[in-house]
Parts: sequence; structure tokens; C-alpha cells
Amino acid sequence: MEGHGRTLAAASVAAVIGDDDLLREILLRLGFPHYLVRAALVSKRWLLQASDPAFLRCFRERHPPRLLGFSIDYAGRSQLVPLPQHPELAAISSRAASSCDNAFARRRQYIQHCRNGRLISMFLDDTGWKYALLSPLLVEESELVLPPTPTLLPHNNHTHLNWWIYLPEDGGRDGITFVRLWRAGRKVSAEVYVLGSGGWGVPSAAVTEIELPYPITGLKNMLYPVHGKIFTTITVGHTLGLDLSAARFFILEHPDGVGSNFMLSHADSGIYLVNVEGLQVSIWLHKLRGDDYGAGGWLLVDTFCVHEACTHAVGERWVGDCVDIVAVGDNAEFAFLNHAASGAILYVNLRSRVVEKVYDQHDSGHSPWYGYIRISPLMMIWPPVFPALNR
Repeated sequence: MEGHGRTLAAASVAAVIGDDDLLREILLRLGFPHYLVRAALVSKRWLLQASDPAFLRCFRERHPPRLLGFSIDYAGRSQLVPLPQHPELAAISSRAASSCDNAFARRRQYIQHCRNGRLISMFLDDTGWKYALLSPLLVEESELVLPPTPTLLPHNNHTHLNWWIYLPEDGGRDGITFVRLWRAGRKVSAEVYVLGSGGWGVPSAAVTEIELPYPITGLKNMLYPVHGKIFTTITVGHTLGLDLSAARFFILEHPDGVGSNFMLSHADSGIYLVNVEGLQVSIWLHKLRGDDYGAGGWLLVDTFCVHEACTHAVGERWVGDCVDIVAVGDNAEFAFLNHAASGAILYVNLRSRVVEKVYDQHDSGHSPWYGYIRISPLMMIWPPVFPALNR
């Protein structure tokens, strides 16, 4: 009878696991993307179910990619800081931090962009500045030095030059975008390169110039390519956009009351602008439709004060009523604020309005930094990297 019972139990399990609909429901409850990778190792059938695009869309809706930590660059220091996590994720973020510590110990590196679990760093060697691709969440991938970036093509004298480098959505090598913007008087020009298997190649957008009706105070705070467009702040009250496919500039005027303490964020339907005035946070959405570049203007999504939450998070070191916004997550889900007076870096969940202190510059052994701080959020890899299927 005992053997018969085990046979019936095995048959029942086989009947459940053999049902694709039930299998998808089971996989949907795993919680973390790397659990899907483990499940995919069971069989080809499980791999096909776990990696199905329709299933992955459902999984992402139920279990959005988690914020594991953030990289911070300031005052000659680079560090990957893991955030408190579920024990399973804490092990992953700790390994990532250790991997970055080892890379930073070999040479001084400045983190330029972080996306989908990978980072682009900039470092100086005997031949000049170079870029490297780091993959702290993928132990099988070693540091990769990128080909030298293109030299500036001959143009008229420029008075302001800036450049950025960005990872593609999948975080891989191919598709890395290098953007160079410069101005001469009221004219702005751009060169955009995309890294492929054959190198950087020719600019994907021809050099374009636009005559602006007002002086430009700088080119900064560029947002990585969104819906085929890039955006950068050019002066207080305005953002400059470049449509990559049309090689065409356009200008977005900021909402009334938005000063210089803001950052842009990717949105599924356009871009977000998260502004901080004093301790009042405002979140604006600018939708992009076709080639009208969001003619409908900005929509105020939310506004709230973080004074009480910030003072509680910082404690007795809190002084003043000023914080700088230093990073924003995709879809304006969260933001990082620098309270230089206390040395605290604050994480703000822009949906729940919860504020937490996640880094203390005093504890790190450095004096609080009132200058420029670069923070890049480190997210879980999405979609998961599944093993190759042998047909």
C-alpha cells in the first residue's frame, strides 16, 4: 500500500507539472527573476515556459525589477552601495558590491551609467581616458574595455563641450550610445554614435545646428535615449531634445516654478521631470506622441513635502531646508536626495512617499560633499539571462 501511495502521489505531481497552464501559475509565484533561471534548468519545456515573452510580461507586472543598490561617485571615491534586501537578494547585491570593490581597487574609475545590472566606468591610463563595461551581477562576465571613443570632428570653435555614454536597454555592449554636444554662441551641435560589432562607425545622426532665441547657460543632466530621443538641460526653464531618427532638435519649456534642482526620468509614454524646491517634491509628465514632441505640455502627476520624513530619517544632524536631487529611477518610481549639510544620502519612494537614509558620507570616512555627486541606481537584470536552448 505504501508503494501504491507513492505511485499515486508521483502521478498527481506529474499531472500538475505536465499542465502548461498550472506550470505558468507556479512559475509566476516564484517572486524573483533568478528563480526563473533556476527553474529553466529543469527541462527544455520549463525553459520554454519561463522564457516565453507573454509570460515574462505577466511576471514583470507582478514582480517589477528590484532596486539592489546604487553606485556613488564623489570627492575622488567610487563605491557600489547595496541596499537592505530579502536574504536571497542581499547575497546577490553583496556579491555585486564586492565585485565592484575589486574593480575599483585596481584603478580609479568613475561610473558613467548603470542599467540592467551593468555599469559603464571611465578611467585614465597611459594612453588617455577610456571606458569599461562592468557586469557585477554576472559572475561569468569579466570587465570589458570598450574601443576608444571617436575624436571630435573638425568644426568651428566651441565654447562649451560635453559628452555622455549610455548603455542600451539590455545593458549589453552592442548598442552603447556615445553622445557629444557642444555650442558656439547660440548654436548647438550634436554627434551621436552607436557601438556595434565593427566599432563606433559613423555618427548615427548627422551634425545638426539650431539657432536658439536665448543664451545657453550649459549642457548638462542628459537623460539616456528614450523613445529614440535624447534630452539635456540647456538653461533654466528649458530642455533640449534631439530626435535621433530625424536628426532634428526641439525645445521643451519647463512648467512654471521649476528651477535648476530637477532631473529627468524615462516614462513608458514620454519623460518625467522630478523637481525639488526646498523640500517640496513635484513630479511632472510630458507625453511624447509621434513627431509632435508632446505638444500637450506638462501634466502635474504629484506633489508633496518631505520635510518631516527627511528630518526623521536624518535625525539630530538635520539642519536647513535644502536637498539636492541626484538620481531618479525609471518611471519616476524613486529618487535619491543629497543633504550635504548632514552628509546623508536619502532614498525617496515617490509612490509611497517613504524616505530612508541609505548612505552617510561621515561614516564612509569622507567629509560631506557640497559639489557634484553622481548616483546610478543598480537594478535587477531584466529580462533574466536564460541558458541557451539546444534544439
